Amino acid sequence: MDSNVVECGSCGSCGSSARGALRDVQRAHRERVQLVERIGGANKMQMKVEVLQSWVNDLVAQNTLLVSTVEELETELTSRLLEKRRHAEIEIELRAEAEVLRRRLARKDSDLRGLLEVLRRLREFDFYAIDGIHFNEVTESDIFGSSLWQKSKLEQGDIKSANITQKSKKERNYYKL
Repeated sequence: MDSNVVECGSCGSCGSSARGALRDVQRAHRERVQLVERIGGANKMQMKVEVLQSWVNDLVAQNTLLVSTVEELETELTSRLLEKRRHAEIEIELRAEAEVLRRRLARKDSDLRGLLEVLRRLREFDFYAIDGIHFNEVTESDIFGSSLWQKSKLEQGDIKSANITQKSKKERNYYKL
């Protein structure tokens, strides 16, 4: 056993907590100093210096351990804070991306409703028109095909395409089958 360590054995809770252990070490050193004072003798001063030197060495070791522990805790805290900040940044990015996707979905949903309206008009009135229908991402050529395609079908004599006639400028978006 190390000559600088004294086991008290009286409290029964030594080592149960760091604070308790430090208190026990302090108490043991005080008791050793008091013991040297009581015993006295020719070597009293030398023994007292050795006990106090032992106490100082223990305090230096404790301080070193405490500094090391504080540094580890600071490192851990810094790491956690950086991780938390990174998670917060990712969350902000994901929320922004989700908002962009919501807006895009709303535009596509609006386009789908517009296309359904075009189909309803075709079914009910035997012609389709896009007047009054706003499309966000769908274009007229997406719906009706390109004008070149329509011309080529007319030139080829396609029966359905032959029935497509473009109305006046005011009604240019109405087509009859």
